[in-house]
Amino acid sequence: MSSKVSLSPYQAETQLGAIWVMSHVHERRFDREDVRLLSTLAVFAGAALTLVDERDSGIESDRRHSEFIAMLGHELRNPMAPIDSAIGAAKRLCADNETAVEVLTVAQRQVRHLRTLVDDLLDAARLKHGKLAIKHSDTSLNEITFDAVTTVKHHFKSRRHTLKLNGLDAPIPVRADHVRLSQVIGNVLSNAAKYTPVGGTIEMTVDVDAGEGSSLPYGQVIIKVKDNGIGIDSAVQPHVFELFAQSARAHARAEGGLGIGLAVAKRMVELHEGTISLQSEGAGTGTVVTLRLPILRTASVPAQPEQTTETLALGPVRLLLVDDNQDALLSLGILLELEGHIVTTVNNGRDAIRLMAEMRPEVAIVDVGMPDVDGFDVARAVRSDRNLHNITLVALTGYAAESDKSRALAAGFDYHLTKPLSLEKLQYILINRIDGKLGGLV
Repeated sequence: MSSKVSLSPYQAETQLGAIWVMSHVHERRFDREDVRLLSTLAVFAGAALTLVDERDSGIESDRRHSEFIAMLGHELRNPMAPIDSAIGAAKRLCADNETAVEVLTVAQRQVRHLRTLVDDLLDAARLKHGKLAIKHSDTSLNEITFDAVTTVKHHFKSRRHTLKLNGLDAPIPVRADHVRLSQVIGNVLSNAAKYTPVGGTIEMTVDVDAGEGSSLPYGQVIIKVKDNGIGIDSAVQPHVFELFAQSARAHARAEGGLGIGLAVAKRMVELHEGTISLQSEGAGTGTVVTLRLPILRTASVPAQPEQTTETLALGPVRLLLVDDNQDALLSLGILLELEGHIVTTVNNGRDAIRLMAEMRPEVAIVDVGMPDVDGFDVARAVRSDRNLHNITLVALTGYAAESDKSRALAAGFDYHLTKPLSLEKLQYILINRIDGKLGGLV
């Protein structure tokens, strides 16, 4: 004689499975208390299964979200590229028309602002999944600061701010990620400019702490950015470095941003083993942001000399542009011809491979996302031909992740550039290709 009970884990709307029990002892039959205990067990089992399901759904949702952000960045960069090139070409074509150049400069500035927003979105996705990384090199804090100020100087000009830089009279050699640290300083300066009224003052001071009596081998750099802007309420200050966090002051201005920059800056500083903090006495009292970075190195370790477009003359270069986007091909081709180069364009990978062998360009700039024969196929075909080994291959893509750069280099590209193409970075490549391939430095 046996007794059995079959229970649903949830008696309500969702059935996830069943708990089935049996007794083989004739004298023992299930009573109401047994049913109550088993029902409770079923509820707990169902709850556990639901939590696991929700967790898995959350992981899948995060994955889809990250993929969407990456695709969004790629799709936004595609139209930005021909717009940026067309504006650059138009500025050169109407160089004698001061009003037209001024209007086009505004458009160019806004395209670059849009690119910054796209980069911030991608950085947010990398930050959320722990994929932000840095590459240390021997460099100079003076040069890092110069690059940062150059990037954001339009903010100061448009609002007639006074920018004061202190402590940079002497060289400060550091071991840091030049690009990322420049991004951090630029972000802090940009935030100060956004929330400082027209005609205000922003002051950046750099102090070198030699580290005597400290555990730091060479001491640290202390960077303070002080503004006389609208300040931050004390209740908001603990949250300003959180991803997508925005204070009430951001809603009062159209330039509030995405609430990403400071969160990324904090992570970049931490990857340099430093700290970043913010202090404000409240509304209307201004803000002070302090960075402490143990990145000093001895001056006896020479930094690698950088050749710049100002110090080296560059003659015409034979270029081949490969892109299936006709607008991008036309606008970039015209811009590079105006720069003095000899440019040939082609809109598909198959013809690109043929033209490589026929015209032997010095540099080929290839969009990797073409149909049929894509840019990776082009690179592999060129690298398999010994006669074409001297061609410098530059991958042009809307993707900027380290994995995308690695894939491009593995296919045979020498460099990886993201859209819209930076003429400064291309100029650097054209100058340095003579001294050897730099392995995707830019």
